[in-house]
Amino acid sequence: MSLFPNSGSRTYRLVRLFMGRKIRQLEQNTQDPKSAQKAVLNAICSNMSKTTFGRSHHLSTVRDFQSFRQQVPIRTYHEFDEWMSLVIQGQSKVLTMEPVTSFVETSGTQAEPKLIPVTSSWSRHIRDAQMLWVLGLLRDFPSITNGAILHHVSTATERYTDGGVPIGANTGRMVDALPANFQRRFVLSGLPEIPDIEQRMYVHLRLALEKPVTAWLTANPSTIALYARKFREWEAPLRQDLTQGTLRMGPASELPSDLRTRIESTLTVRPQPLEWALANIWPLRVLGCWTGGPAQFFTQSLPTLLGADVPIRDVGITASEGYFALPLKSDWEGGVLWTAGELLEFEDEQGGVHWSWELEVGKQYSLITSGRNGLLRYRMNDLVEVTGFYHQTPIIRFVGKAGRYLNATGEKITEEQLTMAVGYLNLSIVGFTGAIEWLETPRIQVAIEWGPLSVDVSSVAKKLEEHLQSISIEYASKRRSHRLQPLTVISVPKGTYERFRNLRIQEGASAAQVKDCVIAKSEDEWRRIVASAD
Repeated sequence: MSLFPNSGSRTYRLVRLFMGRKIRQLEQNTQDPKSAQKAVLNAICSNMSKTTFGRSHHLSTVRDFQSFRQQVPIRTYHEFDEWMSLVIQGQSKVLTMEPVTSFVETSGTQAEPKLIPVTSSWSRHIRDAQMLWVLGLLRDFPSITNGAILHHVSTATERYTDGGVPIGANTGRMVDALPANFQRRFVLSGLPEIPDIEQRMYVHLRLALEKPVTAWLTANPSTIALYARKFREWEAPLRQDLTQGTLRMGPASELPSDLRTRIESTLTVRPQPLEWALANIWPLRVLGCWTGGPAQFFTQSLPTLLGADVPIRDVGITASEGYFALPLKSDWEGGVLWTAGELLEFEDEQGGVHWSWELEVGKQYSLITSGRNGLLRYRMNDLVEVTGFYHQTPIIRFVGKAGRYLNATGEKITEEQLTMAVGYLNLSIVGFTGAIEWLETPRIQVAIEWGPLSVDVSSVAKKLEEHLQSISIEYASKRRSHRLQPLTVISVPKGTYERFRNLRIQEGASAAQVKDCVIAKSEDEWRRIVASAD
């Protein structure tokens, strides 16, 4: 049975008709992922064999998967520096025969952003995956076409290289690639960039309150949580602006007059909402955001913040580097591999590297990608787990960043484990970060920003210790042997994680994709969080 039946809403059927060939290709590829990936390998080698990189790696001699591995070593991003520096300077035919039309800038977790080259074929296959995801959304939530879509992305062009090539956010580039009739449903479409973060969020909320928002889409669920908290914080000024049809209260009072006049011309007088809850004001049908890894903590808080339990569709394993897995059904725990886009490899804990058709359910792997943009056998450091198969193709879920864990004595507490332990507390928490305190006997520290309720920090630390030991046998072992002291909890002031997020944005990270600092890997990261701790 096809993932995309013929029947459905008018919009669904129109998009399905447009995507017919891609749907058939998806079904065929999931039944034979090896052939699908061989086609990707052939396309990559054909495109790159005459480039500077291709000649130095003898890509013209590659005939199969084995010879590809023999010719091309696995690399981190910075091991591409000698080629990327030439590409950024504007030289052609370095990594790919196709022109580099732009660069997308990774938000990173906390590290220095990286520039990922964009080519037309690379972009086209990401767009195909994105449209299949949209089609699945229209199939399962047909009523979203009756309202507006609230989306948060950074701009596709934020600056330029010295050679005049645009640099921007991948989320903005992906939105710009969507059909115009779909973009017209976006509440914030055409809104100019507002540099001040508080003013920007206020304007976004004020504009969205004009519309019957049926779908709220963004990469990171912490963005939705932040806007929902701001909606409550700004209740009085937002109510006043709504009833007056203005944009003059709260942070909007500092807007440039020409921008305010432009936006106010689109506003109308709105009645006072009886209940100040977004899910009661909007006919929300679905949220689209990450749900895997540390994101699960924030998705758990959304029903309380929104005022209702709104269904969530994961946006997939997607990053600035590509689109790797598509969540196409609500009962899937993850997404099916997008084998038409990148050439995908998976490294196990012992260092063995596997192709997609060699993976096993229940096992975790680190993702290695080869893209049509010229980054071949690029180590992503994304840890994924196989949860099942659709036909012969794995369904995978995102676990966390490989290498980002707490490890003083061999306990290796992952982002996912710390997130689970904090989630078990069942408390109102805005954000949290773990780090190692290097005492004579080390211990884990967890900084937490609390919600509106007061808490007994020592009691929370005891419960968190119990939860973490129940989740991690290695941590429990190190605690029993007294190689680790009991963990401690540090309370940080209200607004700590919002300030941290804003600082990352000011440093150049994409506002829609700022990663949450669940585990601090450096003293600098930790200091940024706890600098104003009680």
